[in-house]
Amino acid sequence: MPAPANTLLIEGSFTELSEELAQYLDALRRTEGSNLPAEVAPLLEPLREQEQNGEEPNLKQRDEVLKKIVSAAVILNTAPEKEITAAYNLLVHLAHQSSNADRFLSRICTYLARPMASSSPHGPSLALSILTTIFNTLAPSDSSRYHVFLAVVAVIRQTGSTVAFDALRPQLATQLPGWLADWELDEEDTQKLHLAIADAANAAGDRELSNSHLVEALQTIPASEAGSKDSRELAVRALTSALSHPTIFDFTPLSASDAIQALRSSDTSLFELLDIFTADTLDAYEEFIASTPLATISGGVLAASADTLQNKMRLLTLASLAASTPSRSLPYEAIASALWIPATDVERWVIDTIRAGLVEGKLSQLRSEFLVHRATYRVFGEKQWAEVQGRLMVWRRSLESVLNVVRTERERFLRESVQAAATATTEEAGKGEKGGRPNGDRRRNPGQHQQPREIELVGGD
Repeated sequence: MPAPANTLLIEGSFTELSEELAQYLDALRRTEGSNLPAEVAPLLEPLREQEQNGEEPNLKQRDEVLKKIVSAAVILNTAPEKEITAAYNLLVHLAHQSSNADRFLSRICTYLARPMASSSPHGPSLALSILTTIFNTLAPSDSSRYHVFLAVVAVIRQTGSTVAFDALRPQLATQLPGWLADWELDEEDTQKLHLAIADAANAAGDRELSNSHLVEALQTIPASEAGSKDSRELAVRALTSALSHPTIFDFTPLSASDAIQALRSSDTSLFELLDIFTADTLDAYEEFIASTPLATISGGVLAASADTLQNKMRLLTLASLAASTPSRSLPYEAIASALWIPATDVERWVIDTIRAGLVEGKLSQLRSEFLVHRATYRVFGEKQWAEVQGRLMVWRRSLESVLNVVRTERERFLRESVQAAATATTEEAGKGEKGGRPNGDRRRNPGQHQQPREIELVGGD
């Protein structure tokens, strides 16, 4: 979307361009009794004198002119297609010369986010092109970029175009965090932006990204407002979206939200369902559904996702079963019982759980068991720390056993090396004596002393 910063090169003074745009807008409006040039003429006269005398312009006077022009500029969406871009560029150029450009740019962006009656097929493309130009004429830290970006997202959401959203997606991943830091938005504006992105992502069919921005929006809610009506609606929306999404299995970010925790009292059944998906098994889920049908929970928004919810619970139950099995070996029988499925379907569900990234392992058809290599903990508390401690102790004992074997073998090797060296020395000495006294006649010279041999032994610890 945004490219390197650029500028609009438009010739003419503020008064000349304002007169030109006022006449153009008046011609588009064609409203009886409307005379925009006559309305702005008295305001432009002192500004023209200042320009002629080389004086600093009166910015407040400029703002009065821009109020009238920008208010009338909503008509630009009805302009001929070939004239829309040039007209909006001129309007943006004038807005940049005010004392408070953000005030006017935000309103211009709302116009661009609306449908263009004169160019319905190409309207979104034109709007995105103009908005991109506006975005890139602003400094990276300029908070006006926030309004432009909101308008860009709004246009993409209206079109529902996956192509347009795919072009925006890389910016969301790499640039958005930096932009948010530069713009220094308050909590309300930050939430508004994340909700706009969530809507656009959902319209483009990316429910997972939509859910992640719903969670981001939840995190902007202060604890003091967690129980408000708007916060509750957002919490219900985020939670039901996550529960009904077939590939979202981690509910920790949701549970950490104050607004979600407030559902404990306002939407008890929905919060209980979250608890089950966070840490419980299929048995608990089926028992809950038997007493509390999905149609009775928060307006029945989850009723259409009954199959998805049950399938997710099966995958999560298998993950918990794999994580809590000390032997790391799961018989098909145990899996079938926990997942409420026939034994013939076990391998399919294990493969689905592996594909979901919840477990890793190997199926053994010969022994009818699943050998677990890795399993995801759904929650990590005191019990899980105890399991980790137990496994670490087992590994420690195994390593100590291996170390003892290595130490024993090392000592045996050293002993054998010493013995071999001593034997070799003895044999060499014997051969030397025999070689120096042939036929038994040769005697050792009493004046010669045999030098002692030095044997360097390398000992072990």
